[in-house]
Formats: sequence, structure tokens, C-alpha cells
Amino acid sequence: MPSYRFSAAIGVLRPGVAAARLLPELTDDARTLAIVEASSIAVVRGEARVVIRFTGDDDPDARSIALGIFGLAGELAELSAPELTRRVGNRWIAVAAE
Repeated sequence: MPSYRFSAAIGVLRPGVAAARLLPELTDDARTLAIVEASSIAVVRGEARVVIRFTGDDDPDARSIALGIFGLAGELAELSAPELTRRVGNRWIAVAAE
């Protein structure tokens, strides 16, 4: 089963959302949709990004899972620059939008 990675820049948290709550909630939600391999919040080029790596049957399945993650994430914080990539060998390749 291919490995995919969803990532998005994290902006302002929604009112009442604690920073410590963001990653665990997104990871738990992603686990209802797919097998989560890893999750983290990283600083990339000066901005905080949430990264969730998961398995999916194929690209359409992975897009559906990523949309689910993005939907919940949008309820918790302002997000921008979402990306979905697929692991091919030792590289991450962008998954084209439909």
C-alpha cells in the first residue's frame, strides 16, 4: 500500500483551541480514515506545518483522506498551502489534484 504525506501551513488557531490539541486531534481523526504512519508539526522555511503520513489504496483514496484531514484542521486553525505527496522510492512526489 502506498505511503502518502499531507502537509499544510498552520496559521492562527481558532478561538478556544489550544496549540497542544492540534496535532493529537488531527492524528486521531486521520486514524479513522487510514493507517497513520507518523505525524508531526515542523517548521519549514520559517512557517509551522502540520505533517501527517498515512497509507492509502491509491491517489484518489489518498486525496479523499487528505480532504478529511484538511476539513478538521480548518475547524481548529487557519491553514494554507496544503500539499499531498506520495512516496516513490526515496522521494516524495506531488499527487495531482483531480
